Amino acid sequence: MNTSPPLPSGASARWLIAGALISLGLVIAAAWQYSYSWLLAAAAALGGLALLAVAGVVGRLERRYRAGWPAPTERAIRVGLALGGLWVIEIGVNNILAPPLPGRDIFDDVIWAAIALGILILAAWSAQQAGRFTAGLAAGVWSGLASGLAACATALAMIVFGMGFVARDPLNVVEWAERGAASGAPSLAAYLAGEMLAGAFLHLLILGLAMGAVLGVVGGGLGWIWRGLVRPRPPAG
Repeated sequence: MNTSPPLPSGASARWLIAGALISLGLVIAAAWQYSYSWLLAAAAALGGLALLAVAGVVGRLERRYRAGWPAPTERAIRVGLALGGLWVIEIGVNNILAPPLPGRDIFDDVIWAAIALGILILAAWSAQQAGRFTAGLAAGVWSGLASGLAACATALAMIVFGMGFVARDPLNVVEWAERGAASGAPSLAAYLAGEMLAGAFLHLLILGLAMGAVLGVVGGGLGWIWRGLVRPRPPAG
């Protein structure tokens, strides 16, 4: 039974709902602007359904927790949103500043590692505090979802509002020259929109939700072991 004190109802959960719905609107706008094949339209539709599912699940829980969300869940969402800020920085740097290789890849790896480490530490700490493996798993899932949603929304916003920056990236221009004809895309912008749409949902589902679940399993296990090692033993008697 969770005895953690509740926090103000929906403070962070409503950010998830709003982020999912805003992202859904951006998906529709991106598909309207750049859709050129049934494959891209199908990817947009599936991604939109995933965002609707996120909004629906969190909204259902919001109604359940009207008196206040459990503190560990609220904490995990807040940490995930904070870590998602690192994805926002990474996406902005790559698509607006467009640093050259190999610096760009190194920067990406550092950001990815920092986010993964943050989720792992949170999961381990949550499991240790609660004395339950499942507390670490839940922390990993919620924080991963929140960070992935922040990244997804940022990537979609770049498609709709920042394509001018993206299309000027020398690496993207070279990629278009090498692969553009085979893709069937009518323009560089349409080609990049398809690539970035896939990347947005990769961040949401794989680098967000799935990575958070995996790190939640690892962190939950570590935290549960940690709790067992430091738990006071009764005196011999």
